Amino acid sequence: MKKPVLLSIFFILALNFFVGYQANAETGLPPLIPMSDFFRNPEKASFQLSPNGQYLAFMQPWKHRMNVYIQKIGTEKVTRITIAIKRDIAGYFWANNKRIAFVQDKAGDENFKLYAVDIDGSNFKELTPFDRVRVQIIDDLEDNENEMIIGMNKRDKRIFDAFRININTGEMKMIAENPGNIDGWLTDNDGKLRMAITSNGVNKSLLYRQTVCIG
Repeated sequence: MKKPVLLSIFFILALNFFVGYQANAETGLPPLIPMSDFFRNPEKASFQLSPNGQYLAFMQPWKHRMNVYIQKIGTEKVTRITIAIKRDIAGYFWANNKRIAFVQDKAGDENFKLYAVDIDGSNFKELTPFDRVRVQIIDDLEDNENEMIIGMNKRDKRIFDAFRININTGEMKMIAENPGNIDGWLTDNDGKLRMAITSNGVNKSLLYRQTVCIG
């Protein structure tokens, strides 16, 4: 959990404790903290600057669900760019200076799909429109404005293959097939698959490709 969220939770708890203490001082009862305070969404969270530093993205509730908002630095105008009403946006990041990518599941199935939308709310695209498939983010390729690398269990629900995907069109290509024992993929500074984490159920190993890179 990020520090701003922790500070917000601490402030809410402290405020409720103080109010409850005053209300119950005369009766001698301990202060009561409403159960809803432990589960409600924060007013704002997950602040991220655009790569060029001109925009601020953050999440805040809309119709009781966490959505992504954009604000240009130095202005008061705030634009909501997502329309989540049944499930919170699970997470988001800047795909480039003009586009946000985010993940969301349906009905709590944890089969997170990848979506992208421009910072003015236009050009929305469901990038991984597959049923019962989960997406993992391997590398957002910060130096590549049009692509990123993801993992998907599309071929085999038990394991994740690595794909390079276009964040505008959804066009993708498998760049590494999981032989069955790889738990995770890692890239180098050039966005090439260089390492893999394997497991035999007990021990984990780190595999390193020294000369030939994938991706």
